[in-house]
Amino acid sequence: MTEPFAAGFVRAINANRTLKDELTAAVRRQSTPRRIAVTHLVNPRQAFFRWIHPEIQPSPERAQVMLAGTGFHDLFGHLVSSEEFVEQFVEYEGIVGKIDIYDDVPVELKTTSSMPDLPRPSYVDQLAMYCTMTGRSQGRLIIYRQTHFGGEPALRAFRAGFSDLPAIRAEMLRRRDLLRAALERRTAGELPRCEWFGRHCDYEAFCGCDQAPAAGRVVPDGACILERDPALETTLGAALASPVARPRGFRLNDLVFPRRSAFERQTPPEDEEAEPSLETRLRELERRAFRETLQDTVRYGIRGAYRTIPVTLRTLSDRVGLFQEMPTRLSTTRLREMVDRRRLVTAFPWIFDRLAFECALSDRAWGRVVLYYELLPDDKFMVYDVAFADLSAIHAEAERRLALLETEASPALLPPCPSWMARTCRYRDRCGCGDAA
Repeated sequence: MTEPFAAGFVRAINANRTLKDELTAAVRRQSTPRRIAVTHLVNPRQAFFRWIHPEIQPSPERAQVMLAGTGFHDLFGHLVSSEEFVEQFVEYEGIVGKIDIYDDVPVELKTTSSMPDLPRPSYVDQLAMYCTMTGRSQGRLIIYRQTHFGGEPALRAFRAGFSDLPAIRAEMLRRRDLLRAALERRTAGELPRCEWFGRHCDYEAFCGCDQAPAAGRVVPDGACILERDPALETTLGAALASPVARPRGFRLNDLVFPRRSAFERQTPPEDEEAEPSLETRLRELERRAFRETLQDTVRYGIRGAYRTIPVTLRTLSDRVGLFQEMPTRLSTTRLREMVDRRRLVTAFPWIFDRLAFECALSDRAWGRVVLYYELLPDDKFMVYDVAFADLSAIHAEAERRLALLETEASPALLPPCPSWMARTCRYRDRCGCGDAA
């Protein structure tokens, strides 16, 4: 097995418990609501308890599911629409909301662990409120089944038509007034039972849902026509499956996976394999969305701790993230046991190679690795401070790899990618990475 490049330069790995605890708290932290929103009116009783009990935070597992859903919303919206229509803020009669996509009609995206034949009533109610706020009788609902729970990714789209916006408005205002009164009195009072009753709600120990009146629907019976929209599903699939543009310059990851980079740049477009299936792209999209959202939460969860600086090396240009002034790499893993720190470099060579290059190009002897274990129930974070020796030698290796890439040298002259990448690489029939690793 090829020894990881960084292994020869790591001189110390220290577990940082202080930062680990701070990041764990940052990911679980929920802000106290400031204004009544459409999402509060779907389940006003739960919203009330969240409002008056900000000290109750979601479990690590629940926080992870929430992060995954948020990340997918953000990335999905920007892939299938444009900035001017994504996450549109609306305000109506003292109620605020953020529509996932709002071009001609409101479009609401929901992530779920299962794919029912018809959307949940709460999904339709939320879309109905957005339609009422914007004066539209039509809306669209997109449902994505997440892979986090072990199922295959799936995407469905529905058209919704609402025939009684005045009745929807009246129910919205009734719920708004009930929630306002409950907050003023600091008691849940007549707030209706929420849909999470008996489903492990964070407030079930004292919410009193078992004694609360039934919630009912925001949309009156017979006032909604819901139809599957295959045409929209096809349009969304095409947008998600569109090929990714090839980068022009070189970036740090080209030094970490130089053989893949060489194949990408030297293979003519007409010789490329067919683009991956929609299911594969959805799976990749979900993973990417979760990682990016987790990274943002870690970066900005501790005020003033994070900034980026530019680094350059001839034709290479990139940015290095500094957390408390140390180059920091965050990575997620689905391993079911934490890796002993003595095995970290061999278990995650690409992380330490990237960190070594970042430290060398930013002239810093210490870097930091943040590992997030997705499948562990509680202790998800480990933070390690890593010391590197001989930054000049690391810098020289970066220059050597870059020179080979710049001159379009044979990929065989460049270090192989990790064996796990070779299993799904589109160049696996000729890259040799699996054999080399």
